[in-house]
Amino acid sequence: MTDILLAAAAGPGDLRAALRAGRRGGTGPCRVAVLDPTPQRIEQALALIDRGEPWQGGNDLWFAPRPAPPGGTVFLFPGLDARTGPPPDDVLRWLGRPAGPASGSTGLAERTRATLRLNRVLHAALLRAGIVPDAMAGHSAGEWSALFAAGLFAEPAFEDFARTMGAAPVPDVVFAAVGLPAEAAARLARDEPGVVLSHDNAPDQSVLCGDEDAVGRCLARIADPEVPRRVLPFRSGFHSPMLAPYLPGFSAVFDRVPLARPSVPVWSATTVAPYPDDETELRALLNRHLVEPVRFRAVIERLYRGGARVFVQVGCGSLTRFVAATLAGRPHRTVSAGSATRPQLDQLRWAAAALWAEGHAPDLPALGLTTPAAAPPPSSGPAPGIGPALSTGPAPSTHPVAGAYEAAVAAVSASVETVYRTWRERT
Repeated sequence: MTDILLAAAAGPGDLRAALRAGRRGGTGPCRVAVLDPTPQRIEQALALIDRGEPWQGGNDLWFAPRPAPPGGTVFLFPGLDARTGPPPDDVLRWLGRPAGPASGSTGLAERTRATLRLNRVLHAALLRAGIVPDAMAGHSAGEWSALFAAGLFAEPAFEDFARTMGAAPVPDVVFAAVGLPAEAAARLARDEPGVVLSHDNAPDQSVLCGDEDAVGRCLARIADPEVPRRVLPFRSGFHSPMLAPYLPGFSAVFDRVPLARPSVPVWSATTVAPYPDDETELRALLNRHLVEPVRFRAVIERLYRGGARVFVQVGCGSLTRFVAATLAGRPHRTVSAGSATRPQLDQLRWAAAALWAEGHAPDLPALGLTTPAAAPPPSSGPAPGIGPALSTGPAPSTHPVAGAYEAAVAAVSASVETVYRTWRERT
């Protein structure tokens, strides 16, 4: 496993001295986490400490001069993504479970199974590491992962669901991600009856769905060559009216799944509200979810308004970037428990280290991480606003100076991360 350095102190000066002396652990609200602490990375961490501003993950460094603002934690489950990560066999071994089945196909059914299984394994691993949510939400097929994780879908039904969901016939239409807000993306398709907006992901990304030639004409209408655009490597018609004639095949799978009361609320990206308790309404929503747009940006806004401040991606995808773009300028934290590039257990350990740096208290020894002495309890607790009775009022108040400072820092961090990820996606 990759080494991760964790160090804490009362303030930046003491923390800098501890790093210079090679000391790990410690106590205090000023914290740093360094993945693979080479001399070069240690020097970079020292430079961040000297600046005294939060740093959230860039170059595998995490620095928090003070605990994160209090608020609830939300688990976000990704759906199918253009990038797929390594299998979670290392996490399964850590959990004491057998390795999962080999993935030998890039077809829709196999990609769906692989996504649901990765999300499921990482959810179990987060719970074992002492990282628990106050609410859950998903993106596209990731919403099914959230339903299983919360217990609303009965666990024994998972294997049948994962094996059969995605195997039903689907329309031969394409998805195209564009670097535009939903309103602007929809205007591109105004004269194309065979193209619809299927996803409102963030202020800087939307997805169009439809006939391949018609979608190509929509992309050609983007005058600015700097606006990202990309046809995605899977076809399904999910979240569009084009799927409606194929819905019975999916409804049959839903009807076989027993329902139970969830352990935490699961938020729907169709209604931008928790899933209903009434079984008839809930099963109807499962079908609506497949033929109506994904309103992921609106879900994040509503959760934030209700008190959510920490968003943990339980899988491999782009949800942390969507959250950062949506909440730019407002204090929040995003971490991902899954990775498209590094071993999944290393990424899980890094996510726990990042949350520890922000004042949380994951089970570090369980992950083979050095335990800081007398670690304080987590700074964030359950936020009542993201539970069943969502608060629709303003976020909890803070001192205006502290609030302005946190907002400025969050804006800079989000901007840096967005620029970097956009560059990575284009190269």
